[in-house]
Amino acid sequence: MPPPLFALVLGGGAARGAAHIGVLRALSEEGLFPDLVVGVSIGSIIGAAFAMEADHRRAIELLEQTAAALQKQFTNLPAPIKIARVLRLFSRCQRRRWLEQELGIKGLSFASLRTPLRVTATRLFPPGRAVLGASPAEPVVEALMASSALPSRFPIQYRGEFLCDGALSGNLPALTAFEQGARVIVAVSLGFLFKWRQDLRRLLPWRLIDWAGKTQMRREVEECRRRGAVVFEIMSHSIEAESILSFEKLDKLAEEGYKATQPYLPAIKGALQKERIATAS
Repeated sequence: MPPPLFALVLGGGAARGAAHIGVLRALSEEGLFPDLVVGVSIGSIIGAAFAMEADHRRAIELLEQTAAALQKQFTNLPAPIKIARVLRLFSRCQRRRWLEQELGIKGLSFASLRTPLRVTATRLFPPGRAVLGASPAEPVVEALMASSALPSRFPIQYRGEFLCDGALSGNLPALTAFEQGARVIVAVSLGFLFKWRQDLRRLLPWRLIDWAGKTQMRREVEECRRRGAVVFEIMSHSIEAESILSFEKLDKLAEEGYKATQPYLPAIKGALQKERIATAS
């Protein structure tokens, strides 16, 4: 199998992950379908739901329907009830049920996916990034459980390793796509942890966590470019301004992802055409 030319990298960000649905919709309307999807945390979940369908447009419709159903569960709720539902959604049992039943991923292996998928998680011993999905027989659900395992929800033991949320080893794993052979990479950044701020709250000391996370993401993208890949980093302050727990705004986040992608479409088309010509020659 030839190496992938066009890779789509979907970053983590819990509820902000709905923006990935808008990105997928914008790309599909232009006939831009990736040869490889790389995802971390919620990005891995969206990526798997997209990759399992032969009809990519149908996959996007199913994602939109699933997001709408999830949003209803969080609309017009008092804060204490919303927090309780968020904690339940993040629990290991509820996440597995949601992946298997709501998204229909139960029993799938990576070999059964219609688009190749790589999922990143964080390995605890020794510390570093684990890339899941290279073995065709690997179960997709187990990889997604590891990639989305928040440290507060305990690590997942998988393949003899202790793994947790992939964001801790890089919330935009562009290098993983490059190492798989991709030459054109569309990397969708949802920020890191906290909301994007313009006021003095951006200077609060705990926001150093965001600074460190985003610095690592930028370095990874720049390293891909340094090695010769064409990388389009899609981001939006409107997306980052929403909390990662804004499950009552999934439709808005999807629309922001769609709008954020529009300006990049001509350049993505041009880069793919150029790389295809170069490959053919």
